[in-house]
Amino acid sequence: IKAREDVTITSFSFFTGSTSKSLTEVWTRDGSYRGNTADNSGWEKIYFEKSQQRGTAAPIEVTLKTPVYIQQGETASFYIVTRGKIVNVEPDVKEGKPVAQDDAIKLYAGIALDYDYWEDGCINGWKCKFSPRTFEGRIGYNVFTGTSPPRDNPANPTPTTLVTYDGRSKDWWSTYGIMFEIKAREDVTITSFSFFTGSTSKSLTEVWTRDGSYRGNTADNSGWEKIYFEKSQQRGTAAPIEVTLKTPVYIQQGETASFYIVTRGKIVNVEPDVKEGKPVAQDDAIKLYAGIALDYDYWEDGCINGWKCKFSPRTFEGRIGYNVFTGTSPPRDNPANPTPTTLVTYDGRSKDWWSTYGIMFEIKAREDV
Repeated sequence: IKAREDVTITSFSFFTGSTSKSLTEVWTRDGSYRGNTADNSGWEKIYFEKSQQRGTAAPIEVTLKTPVYIQQGETASFYIVTRGKIVNVEPDVKEGKPVAQDDAIKLYAGIALDYDYWEDGCINGWKCKFSPRTFEGRIGYNVFTGTSPPRDNPANPTPTTLVTYDGRSKDWWSTYGIMFEIKAREDVTITSFSFFTGSTSKSLTEVWTRDGSYRGNTADNSGWEKIYFEKSQQRGTAAPIEVTLKTPVYIQQGETASFYIVTRGKIVNVEPDVKEGKPVAQDDAIKLYAGIALDYDYWEDGCINGWKCKFSPRTFEGRIGYNVFTGTSPPRDNPANPTPTTLVTYDGRSKDWWSTYGIMFEIKAREDV
């Protein structure tokens, strides 16, 4: 998708070949997807949800919790994947050809990836990358008519860090995952986490988030959004690893967001005397609360052999990077007066269609969206 104005992409609506509950994922990256289809390197997973699909009778709606900003004249790539298989009706397309546009965005034909998420996952000599395809459905977006694009300088953010642990203790233990809450005392976006691990190898780190409290929502990933998914070199207790969120998480003043950080490198803890829900660190902008540890598996429903996965309260210990908004335009609720708009490329009326597991394509912003 290429932006013809400053825009944020907010949703995708499309038809599938399934009427069962299926998992849908959306990945994004700046610039073109071309040359980047082998694996997920450089891609960010921004949607991860299981939902009821309705076949060709009605589209499913994928609403992004954190919209993707595209500056005017720039391009972003998207990769939508679902085991319900995405419906296509347009046979005569050429990769890179514009297939739909309005005053704000231009949509280009992309490719289909089938049988597995990425080309490197193809087995038995199967071909996974198919003839050009295009996204067909509805793309929801906001147009920014103000002067403060949300990525470059949204309402004059002030970069700040809350430090809860500096790595100097020699007494520590570790766990696979820490789940905790942050309450905003001002309008903020959480931009990064820095923490120590018990590993010195390359390990995968994930960050999940949800609005409100995590309590009562630890069984599985329902209602959670995966916002970071990256393998990186971990350095044990010698130096922290830095997790920088491509799309920061906005928290409005007075509201709370929950975060769940998971790594097989195991996150270091040093503070033994904490109580779940107790404030453990704060400054003028944010307040951090003690949470819980989840071990052995991502979620409680994944525990096997009678193991206990949810452990005594733990707290995130490290650094939390955030921006404070001193202007009047919070980025989620009303960033620089966005105008909600939809670009329709398919309305579901064709009876001739085929389907594929994933569609990868580009959007270029003709304005900031």
